[in-house]
Amino acid sequence: MTDGTGAVVSSGTGADCLGDPVAALAWLARTASAFGEPLRAGDVVLSGALGPMTAVRPGSVFTATLSGLGSVQAQFTGEGR
Repeated sequence: MTDGTGAVVSSGTGADCLGDPVAALAWLARTASAFGEPLRAGDVVLSGALGPMTAVRPGSVFTATLSGLGSVQAQFTGEGR
C-alpha cells in the first residue's frame, strides 16, 4: 500500500497470514463453529491482514494494489464524526 506521495507504507503476501491464507480460513471456520456461529453459504471472508497497519489521519490518501486484481484508492476526510 502506498500513501499519497507514492511511498510504500505497508506490504505483504498471502503467506504472511498464518503461513497460508487457506490455513487462516480453516482456523476461522473451526473457531467460528466452536463459538456456535459457523460460516454459512454466501458469507464474505477476508483471510487476514497481509501487511502491517498504518496510521490514518484526515487528508490521508492510500492506494492498495493487489496482484492480479488491480488497485483501489481511499481518501480520508475526517468528516461525519
